[in-house]
Amino acid sequence: MRTSMVSDVAPAARTRRLSAGALLLLGLFAVAGCASLRESAVLPSALPDDWDGRRLALQSWSRFDWHGRVAVASGDDGFSAALRWSQRERRSRVEFDGPMRIGGLRLEFDGGRLADERARADLEQRLGFVLPLESLRYWVLGVPDPTLSFAETPDAGYARLEGLQQAGWTLRFTGYAPVAGGNYELPQRIEATRESVRVRLLVEGWEAEP
Repeated sequence: MRTSMVSDVAPAARTRRLSAGALLLLGLFAVAGCASLRESAVLPSALPDDWDGRRLALQSWSRFDWHGRVAVASGDDGFSAALRWSQRERRSRVEFDGPMRIGGLRLEFDGGRLADERARADLEQRLGFVLPLESLRYWVLGVPDPTLSFAETPDAGYARLEGLQQAGWTLRFTGYAPVAGGNYELPQRIEATRESVRVRLLVEGWEAEP
């Protein structure tokens, strides 16, 4: 695993960057409503119609890639960055890129456990909160982590989630995009909050092998 982190900046500079990031995020989410997820030949064409079956099917996905953007506000601080995620069975690789408090960063972990746990501790100290690495691979698919208790709120059609509470986080799935040629949609916009932390995720593209 390789990490590259920039040094901390003055509080005033951090505040200016958060304001600029917030304006950028508003722009990103404004255009996201009319976008669709890019089709990939390896995305399945169908999932079960009922939510219980669909949840189990999505939780079983073990090989997928997605990319997008993330914006984080923690107290008076924050950052935004591009994000890429690759999942291969239990092994995950996460790459952040762009102007952000922690600099460009690449993490590789197995089942949520980094090869060097000191790197995770250092990252969480800089962020100011604990990253839900173990659960994020499921949340981005619009389903709860099957290893933890949860409370979920499906939509009126009982085909996808509108809300989820798990591991101390409250998630709102505020936008979905149809998969071309499929009978289902995948999350495009996700908001996650916990105490003073707010994370907004914009998914721009998917590739998956069920």
